[in-house]
This record gives sequence, structure tokens and C-alpha cells, in this order.
Amino acid sequence: MKTLTKKFLLLTTFIYILLLVLSCSTNDKTNILAEQQIETITRIVLIEPGKSPNYRYITDLNVMSSKPKWSPDRKIFAFISEKNNLKDLWISDEDGIYTKVSNDSFMEVESFEWSPNSKEIAIEYKSVDNSSNIFLYTLENKNLIPITRSNKIAKLGTWSPDNKWITYTIDNSIYISNPKGVNEIYISEGENPKWSPNGEYIVFTRTENKLKNLWLYKDIDKVIKEVGKDKPNTTNENKYIEKIHNNNDINIIEFIWVYGGNKILYISDIENNNEIYIHEIKNGQNKRLTNNEVDEKNISWSEKNRSILFTSDAHSRADIYKMKGDGSDQSIILNSNENFNYLDW
Repeated sequence: MKTLTKKFLLLTTFIYILLLVLSCSTNDKTNILAEQQIETITRIVLIEPGKSPNYRYITDLNVMSSKPKWSPDRKIFAFISEKNNLKDLWISDEDGIYTKVSNDSFMEVESFEWSPNSKEIAIEYKSVDNSSNIFLYTLENKNLIPITRSNKIAKLGTWSPDNKWITYTIDNSIYISNPKGVNEIYISEGENPKWSPNGEYIVFTRTENKLKNLWLYKDIDKVIKEVGKDKPNTTNENKYIEKIHNNNDINIIEFIWVYGGNKILYISDIENNNEIYIHEIKNGQNKRLTNNEVDEKNISWSEKNRSILFTSDAHSRADIYKMKGDGSDQSIILNSNENFNYLDW
């Protein structure tokens, strides 16, 4: 009897461990959102990676759909869809059940950013007079609250990791604002601000001699306390900023934060084609991750997998590839007769 009981316990323990392993392996699958281009039309595709990757269409070809982004909790995603020459924001689950974000007929969506807590979305709207302003959309009550003042051309940046601030640019000047308050703090001259996931930095670009360079704003918490609402003098501003590259020939095409805000992944065309590089904040070192004569684009980072997703024209079309954060283990995820323009996972 004791022998049977012991065997039974061993068997149930084995089954439990097996189920646990299978559950973990299932959860480790990271579905990819992609924008697929069919001639002049784009649609949203959900890709399930694997030896034989499966993908299904979230939107059809009756409308232009673009720029899909997962919510940080990965329960839903949002994308821009254009119909009758008007761009709206839609929210969807993996089954393709959509919800349209409230809008009026005089504004269209240019870009958007999920809040880190997945409860809000910052949206850049463009008006018929070509001005653009940023609004806060709350998923719970479905309200749109203006963040920037009207009659400006505001370009959306990203959120701070604590959900308290949003970055944006107006007239080549970078600001941060508390979206539910009234403060608007000037940071620096520049464009494309992106707050680091660890909250310590804001990286942005400046254009010099028609070339885009990366700049870093350090100790952003001190800036918020010291600067206030007024523009600082040049001496005070220069305490916090530094140019990442001393090479004046570099030209930044796109960039994102990786490794929790300790490194920056970027694409530059310094070698006459788009190649992927990584910059380490602490030691200032740069490493080239791809090396060929074609263009790489659409970089996306998975903190969970510590891996990079990107598209490459290696086979005369923008196929999807994956590699480790150091550039190793490069492999093709999906090749198709069509191009992929935007990725998120």
C-alpha cells in the first residue's frame, strides 16, 4: 500500500511539473503586431512566432490601418485606421473586436502612446488648420482631456515610467507636462524626446548640418525640481545635457530604449545604408549589430526576451528578423511577398 501511495505521489508530482512547464512555455510565446503593406494599402497582422509562424489579419484591406502598439500589460492594443481621409484611433483585442476612441470630425490622429499603467493613452491630434495638440484619453471613462494649448504644433514624445509626465515638442523645444495638471516645463531644444524606462534620462535628437544626432538629458528629477516653468539659461541647461556621439557624420534614423534604460538601440545611415547599433549609457561605447549593404528598419525591443525585432531588405523586401541584444543569433521570423513597416512585441 505504501509503495502504491509513493508511486501515486511521484506520478502526480511529475504531471504537475509537466503542466507547469507547458504553461510556462505557452506564456513565453510573444505574439508580434505588425503593419503589413499590400501595394498602397496597409493592414494590421498578428503573428504567432514558431517554426511555422502563424499570422492572421486583424484588419482588412478596405481601410488603411497602421502603427499597432500593445498596451504595456499586453491585454489589448491600439492602432490608427484611416477611412474617408480621416485617421481615427481604435482599440482591439487579439480576436479583432474593435472599439473606436471618441473623436470629432475636425481632428485626426497622428500618433499615440500608451501610459505605463495601460489605463490611459496620450494622443496627438491634427486639426483642419494644421495645428496639432495632445490629448489624454482615459479608458475607464472614455474622456478626452487637452494637454497642450490650441493653435500650436505639438509633437508627442513618450510617458515617464511613473505615469506622472508626458514629453512633447513645440517649435523645436522639448517640454514635459503633468497630463492631469497645468505644469509645462521647458527641457531643451530638440525633437523626438523619449523617457528612459528607469526614469533617469530623456534621449532626444538635434539636427545639425542636416544630420540628426542623439542627445541625453540627465538627472531629469533634478530638472523638474530646479527649472520650474521658465526656460533656464544656457549655463543651467548645459549642466544636464550631453551629446551621445562625437562623430558629426552620424545620422539617426530611429532609436529606442533597451535594457531597462541602460542602453539605446538605434539605426544610422552613416555607412550609406541603415544599420543597427547599440549605445551603452555608462561607458559611452557603441557597437554595430548588423553589417550588410541593405537597409534595416522598424526596430522593436522585448525586455522579457532581451531580443530585438526588426525588418531587413536582405531579400528585396522587408522581412521580419530577430536577434539577441548583442547582435547574435540572427534568424528570420517571417518572410512574405509583402513588406512589413511597423513592429511591436
